[in-house]
Amino acid sequence: MAVDIDVVTGFLESGKTTFIKQMIESGKTADYEGMALLLCEEGEEEYGEDFLEQYKINLIPVEEEDIITGDYINFISERRNLDYILIEYNGTWNIQNLLNTKLTGECRIRNIVFVSEAGTFNSYYSNMAGLLRPQMENSDYVAVNRYQELKKADKKDIINKVKKINPVTKTVFLDSLAEDKRFLGIFTPFEDRKKMVTPGMVLLMLVLLLLCFLPTAYLSVFYDYIKKISVSFLSILIQAIPFILLGAFLSSILQLIVPMSFLIRQLSKNSWKSFAAASLAGFFFPVCDCGLAPLVSGLLKKNLPLPQVITFWLASAAVNPVVILSVYYAFPENRTAILARILSGVIIGIGVGFILMLLRVKTKDVIRSDAGLSQMSVDMVYENSRTGKVAAVIKGAQMEFFRVFKYVIIGAFVSSVCLTFLPQTIKMFISGNALIQFFIMLVAAVFMSTCSTSNAFIGRSFYGQFAFPAVLSFMVMGPMLDFKNLIILSEVLTKKFILQLCLLTAAVGFLTFTFVRIIL
Repeated sequence: MAVDIDVVTGFLESGKTTFIKQMIESGKTADYEGMALLLCEEGEEEYGEDFLEQYKINLIPVEEEDIITGDYINFISERRNLDYILIEYNGTWNIQNLLNTKLTGECRIRNIVFVSEAGTFNSYYSNMAGLLRPQMENSDYVAVNRYQELKKADKKDIINKVKKINPVTKTVFLDSLAEDKRFLGIFTPFEDRKKMVTPGMVLLMLVLLLLCFLPTAYLSVFYDYIKKISVSFLSILIQAIPFILLGAFLSSILQLIVPMSFLIRQLSKNSWKSFAAASLAGFFFPVCDCGLAPLVSGLLKKNLPLPQVITFWLASAAVNPVVILSVYYAFPENRTAILARILSGVIIGIGVGFILMLLRVKTKDVIRSDAGLSQMSVDMVYENSRTGKVAAVIKGAQMEFFRVFKYVIIGAFVSSVCLTFLPQTIKMFISGNALIQFFIMLVAAVFMSTCSTSNAFIGRSFYGQFAFPAVLSFMVMGPMLDFKNLIILSEVLTKKFILQLCLLTAAVGFLTFTFVRIIL
């Protein structure tokens, strides 16, 4: 027999019991023949005997987290002839353990709903991120109750914070569950859902119908473009993944293991030495810009001085030994290209950093208010031992990798589309004007988002149609303003500051490459 399973989770006194009662009273469970409620914690609101008897509910207390296994669920469903199980889950238990349970037979988890009281949401969000994150990351819906005193801006803030943790979950503000007919629809039995015609099914049928009537020639062109985009998309991901993984481990180590005092001593001295150290530090991190993006995020979350961190970010690719080697092989007849790339990258990095320092821009002024939630902390190190720290770093790297990877996918897709269409477009605007050449190469560098360790070879393909300073700007500015990396940094920095940083970097870059053009 098929068994539908719904999980309602949330912290103590969040309103889980009230939510479950309203759902049952709505009649959504009336079609089930056998129903059980697994109660993992007891709050102020209780299920009375009359209520349980009226709706024919088998109440089963669960006192230990590891009791709920696939075999246990299968056992109670067969013994009590159940086709529906509702779990009121303890908010302090790790819900990932429940999801990792291998269900047997036809048991399937249908919905996971996280219930929260509006008045305590921000407090939990700020102070109990370690408990809140797993619950909301794995939830299909977040139901917020007792929200009547919230202003419109406060409700929007809660929605944004939920999206920060789980971009695909839906936030629902509930006065009474029975009044929200659309939300109640998620509790429709699977067997009934099969009979429903969804908007997605209608859209799919329309697309298939359209493709049936398209001429073969159009389909061929369409297929060619899709093929180019998909190949480019996969190549960008394949290049980026190893470096992102390495960067995630470095970021995890920085946030969990490296003492704050060490980092502060290295980068917080507002002198030319700190900027020199920041600009040359990339030599000791021989990964591409994809891997440095999560590392830079980790530095910012440590609240290190913004000018020095930005200098490190901008100059790191220029002094990367792997990047230097790629320029050596890409321009065998032009050895000055190596020195030009190193110096221009360092000059731009230090220049932008100095300007930010003169403008007195602080990290706290430009970092997103909700960036702190994704910050790992030493409470992840469960035991003060080498094994415990290694386990914490691995767990932190896992969190950091999957947090960053969704941004990489978005950036890689946009970049692959641009990489497919931009090369043909660029040739149409070739001009002898240095400003136009610089602008074209800058746009190409941003949206093509090629890896810093290989973009010298792509820059070489432009050599001949464009002057060397313009090609150099493509190689140097690409890692600095890489589209996918900017998306990653937008998870930490405000969009307004990122836009200002891009404009400032472009202006300093143009002055630098104008100077290079005069010298060469």
